Amino acid sequence: MIQGLKPTVSGLKLRAICIARATHHTERATKYSEQLASMEAAEIEGMNYTNGDPKRSMREKRDQHISDADEMVFLAENIDVSESYILDASDLGKLGICRRGY
Repeated sequence: MIQGLKPTVSGLKLRAICIARATHHTERATKYSEQLASMEAAEIEGMNYTNGDPKRSMREKRDQHISDADEMVFLAENIDVSESYILDASDLGKLGICRRGY
């Protein structure tokens, strides 16, 4: 008996989900790179009264999406499509199916 909501997903479907998430993260990283380039071209600086650095924020978001894309590609490349996988809430969050941080 399985306790809680733990869906079983085929390896083939899980690989497709990972590839889709990798694509999403790659697209987001590209958008952040474009925004960063635009800020640098406009010589945008952080405001002293906000203690913010918008360029650093864009770099951090871009780098996080690159890292997430790399992780999803690695998972997709190493999923055994002949198996089924029982996913928990953490897995669903990592795959972008639901929000993380339960």
